[in-house]
Amino acid sequence: MFRYREDVLPVLVLLCVFSIDVAVYAFVDAWWLVLPYGLLSLLPKAGACAFNHHHQHVSTFTHWLPNRLLELVYALTTGVTSQAWVLHHSLGHHVNYLDQKKDESRWARADGSPMGEWEYSWLTTVTAYWRAFQTGARYPRQRRLFVAMGLLSLALVVGLVWARPVPGLILFVLVPSLALFGTAMATWSHHSGRSTASHLVACNNILQPFYNRLTGNLGYHTAHHLKPGVHWSKLPGLHAEIEADIPPDAYIEPGVPWRWFGPSKKPQPLAPPAEA
Repeated sequence: MFRYREDVLPVLVLLCVFSIDVAVYAFVDAWWLVLPYGLLSLLPKAGACAFNHHHQHVSTFTHWLPNRLLELVYALTTGVTSQAWVLHHSLGHHVNYLDQKKDESRWARADGSPMGEWEYSWLTTVTAYWRAFQTGARYPRQRRLFVAMGLLSLALVVGLVWARPVPGLILFVLVPSLALFGTAMATWSHHSGRSTASHLVACNNILQPFYNRLTGNLGYHTAHHLKPGVHWSKLPGLHAEIEADIPPDAYIEPGVPWRWFGPSKKPQPLAPPAEA
C-alpha cells in the first residue's frame, strides 16, 4: 500500500502525535495545560508540515482512500488541506518561482525589493488558500478536490470546536495556523534574495542532519526544485550529482531551534584537477 517503505515511519510518527492531540482534546479541559502542550507539539508538527509537502508531490499510498484519510490528519495537524500544496506549491510555486511577478510564494515586492521574513510569512499565510484556488482555475479537477476536501476539513474543525471549544480552538485552530505560518517562514528561508536565473542558483540549501531528518531532506532544496517529482528519500543522492554546480553562497544554517541540534555538514570542496 505504501509507495515507498521510507514513508512508513513518518506516517506512524504523525499518527502518534495526532493520537496525543485527540487524547488531550478529549480529556483535558484547562487551557493552561492544553496551550503549552499545543505549542510544544509544534516541534514534531514542523516535520509533519514537511511530510505533508512531500506527500502532495509524491502521494504516500497507492490507493486514493488512505491518501484522502491521511490528508485529513495533515489538515488538522498542519493547517494545510488536501490539494492545497498541489495547487499553491507544486502547480504554482514550482512552475513560477523563477518569475517573482507570478510566483504564488513570491518573496519580492512589486518593485523587485525582497520582503522581510515576517512580512513574507504573514502575506503568504493569509493569501495561501486564495492563491491555491486561483491556480485551480487552470486545473479544474484538482480544484474540485481541493474545495471538497477543504469543506470537509472545515466541517470537522467546526464540529470539534463546537463540542469542546477551548481545546478545539487551541489544538485545531491556533496550532495549525501557527504551523502554516511556520511553513511560510521555511519557504522564505529557502528562496528569499536568491537569483532567479536558473534552478541551480535560485534556492538555499541546508545540510544540517537533524533538520533533514525532521523534514525529510527538505534542506536539499536545489535538488528538490530541479526534479520535484523525486521522492524525498532520493534527494541526498540527487544533490550529490549536482553539488558541483551549486554556488557556495547557496548554503545556509537552519533557523532556531533547528540550529541548536548541531552544525551543518559542509559542502565538499571540488578536487583539484589532476596534473598531466
